[in-house]
Amino acid sequence: MALNTKRFINDKVKEIKNKAGKARVICATSGGVDSMVCAFLAHRALGKNLIALFIDDGLMRENEPQTIAKILRKIRTLRFISRRCGARTFG
Repeated sequence: MALNTKRFINDKVKEIKNKAGKARVICATSGGVDSMVCAFLAHRALGKNLIALFIDDGLMRENEPQTIAKILRKIRTLRFISRRCGARTFG
């Protein structure tokens, strides 16, 4: 059975809406494919009720945190928070 992408997206958006209701939601993202897809689906479902959170742990490749932030900032209606904690965490 082939995956119907459009149906999958619609089903997941509906599922997120049903679970979250009108609550404000924080979606933590690492910048990887899985968490970025979750953030995009959650944004589609929740709009302004979503806050995407990215924490730079200091262990990523050079310029990778900036690239992740740039991608998330392209979604104009997404509230996005980015923090660097690597220096405090790892000295």
